[in-house]
Amino acid sequence: MEWAVKAIAKAGTLSIIGVYPPTMRYFPIGLATNKNLKINAGNCNHRKYIPMLLEKVKSGEVDPSKILTKEESLSSSIRAYESFDKREDGWVKVMLTSAA
Repeated sequence: MEWAVKAIAKAGTLSIIGVYPPTMRYFPIGLATNKNLKINAGNCNHRKYIPMLLEKVKSGEVDPSKILTKEESLSSSIRAYESFDKREDGWVKVMLTSAA
């Protein structure tokens, strides 16, 4: 967050989209205020977009495999999430499959 606030020009907009753990307690509010930044934050309204995205995948318009960095079995999902949460190399977009 500090890097993001430093990188934005004065009177710019910082948009924070994603999932952050409740333990994340630091935000450089003083720096953001001094730069007169507008801050937008929240989770994506994914339920709104999923039906449209699924249609795009079904039609072949979108190929999600092009952005996947890992494929893991559903049975290893906890270990996979731990690796993703630790920001280990290569853990960007992960597909969980029902295959063993």
